[in-house]
Amino acid sequence: MSALAHDRDVGNTNEEAAMATSPATTDAGTPGTAERIRAGIARYRAWARHQDSELASQVLSVQAVQSARLRRTHAALLADGRFAPITEFFLSEIYTGLDLDELAREIEKALPVATRMLPDSVMRTAATAVEANALTGELDEEVARDLLARGITTPDDADMAAAYRRCGHYEERHEQMHLLRELGLGLDRYVRSRLITATFKMAARPARMAGLGGLYDFMARGFAVMKPMKSVADFLDLFIGREARILDNLAQGHEYPFEFAHETTT
Repeated sequence: MSALAHDRDVGNTNEEAAMATSPATTDAGTPGTAERIRAGIARYRAWARHQDSELASQVLSVQAVQSARLRRTHAALLADGRFAPITEFFLSEIYTGLDLDELAREIEKALPVATRMLPDSVMRTAATAVEANALTGELDEEVARDLLARGITTPDDADMAAAYRRCGHYEERHEQMHLLRELGLGLDRYVRSRLITATFKMAARPARMAGLGGLYDFMARGFAVMKPMKSVADFLDLFIGREARILDNLAQGHEYPFEFAHETTT
């Protein structure tokens, strides 16, 4: 059993029942959950690209190169039927696909409703998703600024590697991976709980009526890709492990930090 699989098994039925049924306003941990979400949204609102169209365009260029690189790096996962759906979810929904603009509007209007309506365990995982996306956006802006300062508007992998090194932020990028791991384990843990799953399904119509469709649908898509898997642990070991190796390559000055010898998912 991997270390991540052990993490997934932490907890018992009584804890699951408490997480699934305790309203957010009475759970001692919930104010922290709500504050995490608000803080993540505030970080999103502070992205400089909202007021700088040139930077916004450059961020899109950076994300396009990153997306292509991620798909090359994780091609074996995308080609493996066991891991393809969750890999696509991470690449499309987490790295560049999570619509924080929609979620920000929803959460600012309806966070008290959400914390009463959805299991606190689900809200904690939503908070992690918002934090991960906010941090990713901040890091993308730093790289975009660096490239703009050098007049590079259509970067390639070599330009990106050089920008990553100039910007540094290795600690923040490791935090990004930590949040992705936490997100994956959270979704995996809760989808294994029939009580939490049932509570979440019951909240579908009320959540949409309250204007929380975007948040609810994002979490539902995460649950859907996790459910067929025995455990998300093996995927996280492969996906995050490879990204960590790229960070090490960048820090150590490897000439081709994104390239690996051919590897499989077995």
